[in-house]
Amino acid sequence: MYRNLFAILLLLSPTFAASCEPGFRDHVSVQVLDAMWRPVQNATVTFTYQKDQTTGKGYVTTAPLMTDAEGRVSTYLQNTEQLGSRVRCDIRINVTFDGATKTKVITAQHHLAEEQFQFDAYALTLRVIDKYGAAIPNLPIRVNQMEGQTNSQGFATFTVNRRNDVNVSAVYRGSVISRKISVQNDTFYTLQALLYSLKLDVVDDSSNPLEAVIVVDGVESTSTGVSITDTPASRPSVSVTYGTLTKNPEIDLSQQESYTVVFDLTPPEVRDIQVSMTPSRDMRIKFEAYDPNPLASGPSLGDTSVMYTIGGITRTATVFVEGGKYVAEIARPPENSLVRFTIITKDKEGNMKTVGGEYLVQAAPHANQTGQPGNQTQPHEEPPLPAPAENPLFLAAAAIAAIALLWVVYNYIRGLGSAE
Repeated sequence: MYRNLFAILLLLSPTFAASCEPGFRDHVSVQVLDAMWRPVQNATVTFTYQKDQTTGKGYVTTAPLMTDAEGRVSTYLQNTEQLGSRVRCDIRINVTFDGATKTKVITAQHHLAEEQFQFDAYALTLRVIDKYGAAIPNLPIRVNQMEGQTNSQGFATFTVNRRNDVNVSAVYRGSVISRKISVQNDTFYTLQALLYSLKLDVVDDSSNPLEAVIVVDGVESTSTGVSITDTPASRPSVSVTYGTLTKNPEIDLSQQESYTVVFDLTPPEVRDIQVSMTPSRDMRIKFEAYDPNPLASGPSLGDTSVMYTIGGITRTATVFVEGGKYVAEIARPPENSLVRFTIITKDKEGNMKTVGGEYLVQAAPHANQTGQPGNQTQPHEEPPLPAPAENPLFLAAAAIAAIALLWVVYNYIRGLGSAE
């Protein structure tokens, strides 16, 4: 028993492996099949083998050969090595199909009459129709890296490896229709080339038409809008340029066919500016920023700030929203100081508005004081002076007048006494 086993192992060892003749000429045939044992056409096959060693040619690889409609390819391989000790008999066959590669190594003059390669591939049958359901014949189609076209009934069949994202595209009326299809077995898919209409208008934030440069899928025009019918592209590439501004709207004609591109040309407004002192003696600047036009982009909080100057030093206060208005706080400005400030705000398309004002911080005994700052839209108002009854100069003048009056009365009465 052990002797028989030892004999078998010797027969299988490299020493007893089949060898080839120096200068061999070998005919090699290959057939490529799909998962259902059907022939695969247009698979790429190459053969790598030893040409010779003595002259230094070593191993060579044949030019790629394409399988025919029966999935077959064949060739002759000619070795020119004359020394038996230097001849190498291995032949490497590489078969590539739809992005996948399979490899097999055979021995020259000791292999099957036909070597078979099987891929996990299936038939993908496409039927291309228009929006009315009629077949579209002779339409070029690309599936992954393979190309073909529909027949007179709108059908085209491809063999593809199993995957979830087979790329299918067709050029119809100058536009590309593309889909991703999952192929897990033989698959039938209907590709409908729908036609859409696009109506696009260009206006400003007050709804006034604007003449702009409009480019739709590479076709340029200068107008206030475009109207396109029967386009197969549901997501055309669109750019609209007005002056130095360019917009690229996201278009999906399967959802809607009418679009308006708005260029906001008007800066926002600043109104209702109020300045007050908090109980902790912080200065609060409260104002409203708004975009008045119906299609305006609206003010941008992130682009709104307040710059203020106290004693020749300029700083910037952060703006936040409180009760629907913008607020900036200046921490404890010195008493009797004049605060000059500038409100800077932009809308969401970058149009800027600036409004300036100033406020005199008084050393008032009250916990709170409120005033209206001067700005570009309303004249500067000085802080109110104290009431006359509280003015020291007024009290001194009144006292002097009273003394003078008493002196006059006294002299009058004295004069009467002298006359008697």
